[in-house]
Amino acid sequence: MAAQGDWEQVSEEPAADAEEGYEGEPVEAEAESTYEEPEGERGAREPMRGVTRPDKSVLAMLSGLGFFVVGLLLVLGVWTLASTVPVGAPAFLGVIVLGLILAFAIPYLWMLGDLRIRPRALRKSHARFIAGPMIGVLAIVLFGLFTLSAGNWLLAILSVVVLGMAQASVALFLYSMLWEE
Repeated sequence: MAAQGDWEQVSEEPAADAEEGYEGEPVEAEAESTYEEPEGERGAREPMRGVTRPDKSVLAMLSGLGFFVVGLLLVLGVWTLASTVPVGAPAFLGVIVLGLILAFAIPYLWMLGDLRIRPRALRKSHARFIAGPMIGVLAIVLFGLFTLSAGNWLLAILSVVVLGMAQASVALFLYSMLWEE
């Protein structure tokens, strides 16, 4: 608790064995000195402020904007460009949906220990353990997107941007709305 500013009460009385000096010689007790700070100086000082955090309403706005941009990029960009891939639009969009599910789940599981709303059955260490393999699966999904895009770099980059923005938006949302103080 000392790190949070609480101080441990220590007894001011010397211990029984501390009253004798070296080789059993009696030691004189020191006079207690009291120092009082003048009232004028104490009232004039400002309380120390910690490092300021970003305003959570701004983070919530950025999160909502991110979800909106993800939706626009998904519908207007990926959907129209997915028709050019040889495997077909449904297969490519299926991989994108799998990536979006992972992009939504990973930040939630990673931040679960610090959120106000969380399932009681899943502990912080278990959630982070589950998030680890999900990051690996997301890497496999990204590799699949690059493979399925068949050299269409615009589609591959747009798909990665959609997944990255979705993950960032979820993390911002969780931090701004559900982070436990």
